[in-house]
Amino acid sequence: MKITFPILLMLSMSSAMAQTWKTLPKGVRIIGYRNIQTSNIKSNFNQFGSESPVGAQFRVDADTFNSMTGNVVIPGADIDANAYEALLVGEYKVDAEANVNVQGTGFGYGITDRVMFYAELAYYKAHVKAKIKRTAGNTYKRTAEILEENGGTQNGMIAENLRRMIDANEGTIQSVITNHYGYKPLGDWYGSGFGDMETGLMTRLIDRGSWGLLFYPGVILPTGRVDDPNILQDIGFGDGQFDLFAEIGTGYIINDAFSLGTTLRYTYQTPGSRTMRIPEDGDFTLSDSTGEFKVKYGDRVNWMFNSTLALNDWISITPIYRFMYQLPSSYKSEHLEANDYLSNNTDKLEHQVQLTTSFSSITPFLKKQFFLPAQININLVQTVAGKNVPNAGRFEMEFRMLF
Repeated sequence: MKITFPILLMLSMSSAMAQTWKTLPKGVRIIGYRNIQTSNIKSNFNQFGSESPVGAQFRVDADTFNSMTGNVVIPGADIDANAYEALLVGEYKVDAEANVNVQGTGFGYGITDRVMFYAELAYYKAHVKAKIKRTAGNTYKRTAEILEENGGTQNGMIAENLRRMIDANEGTIQSVITNHYGYKPLGDWYGSGFGDMETGLMTRLIDRGSWGLLFYPGVILPTGRVDDPNILQDIGFGDGQFDLFAEIGTGYIINDAFSLGTTLRYTYQTPGSRTMRIPEDGDFTLSDSTGEFKVKYGDRVNWMFNSTLALNDWISITPIYRFMYQLPSSYKSEHLEANDYLSNNTDKLEHQVQLTTSFSSITPFLKKQFFLPAQININLVQTVAGKNVPNAGRFEMEFRMLF
C-alpha cells in the first residue's frame, strides 16, 4: 500500500535556453527559481499501462488471514479445502490522493566560455489523504454451512467459531495495521523536506552557430529524505544513494523564429542500504518485521525533444515531449523470497507532454533595448501514458536571471 511518486525534475539548462548546446559566457551567472504545484494525484499507470487507483485494493481471504495470524488454519488438517477456499474476511480498498508543492532553486556560473558549473536543489511539501473503505463483506455464514454439510465434530466446532467471529470492518483493519503490523495509522499525512541535489559541469563541445553539441556529466547527492517504512502513505523526496549521470544536448536553429532541441541522459544509480519491511507474500506486502536490504534502483534513461517558436523578441512558445524508462530494481538480503517480492514489477515507463510559454528580455538586453536579462516561464506538464508511474499533471512558474 506504500504510495510512491518519482522525484520531479526541477531546473535544467536545456529548458532554460532555446539553444540546448549553449553555456554561459565566462564570469556570467544565472539563478533560477521554480514553483511547482501538482494536480490531485488519484491514479497510477499500472504495470499494464492502464489507470488504477493510487491506494491499494486487497482482500483478506484464508491465505491472507493465515499470513496475518501465523497459519492458524491449515486446509486438509484443520478445515475442509472447499471451506478454506470459501472463507473471506472481507475486501477493502484504500482511497488515496496526494498533491505536492515543490520550490526549486538553481545556480550556474560560466567557468570559461565553454564550461559552466550548475547546481540545483528543491524543497518539497506533500499532503496525502488515505482512508480505508470496505467493498465486500465476510463469508463466515457460507463457510460455516460448508463445514456443517461435511459433518464431523471438528468441522462443527470451527463452524460455530466462525459464526461468532467478529466482523472485520474498516476500524478492525485499521487496528490490525497499527497494532499487529506496527504501522502508523492511515489518514492524512503531511511531509516536507529537501530533495536530492543535482550538480555538474556543462561543456559546449561544438558550436557551429546554427547547431551545436553539449556534454553534461554530473552527480545527484542523497540530500533528500527517504520514505519511512512505518508509514504506508509516506512519500520520499530522495532515494537515499548517489546517482551518476551523463547528458548530451544538441539542436538546430532553422531561422530567427524557429529552432529544435533535444537532450538524452543516462543515470546510473549506485547501490545503497535501506531498512525496509520484509514482505512474506508477493500479493500481500504488509509485514510486521523489518530488515536491512542492499538496494540497487534501476538505471534510468531520459529523452527530451522540443521545438521553439519565437513570436517576437519577447515571447516564445515551446512544446516539449519527454520520455523516461527505468530498469527494474534489485534487492539483496538474507530474506531470499522477500528480495524477489520487492524486485518484481519495478521497471518504470513514462511519456509526458509539456507546453512552455516564455517571456524573456534576454534578446532585447543583447540588443541594448532592455536593462535586465531575465526570463519567466509558464509550464503546463501532463503525464499521458506510462507504467508504474503516477498519472499526474502539474503547473509551474519559473524565473531566471543572468548577471
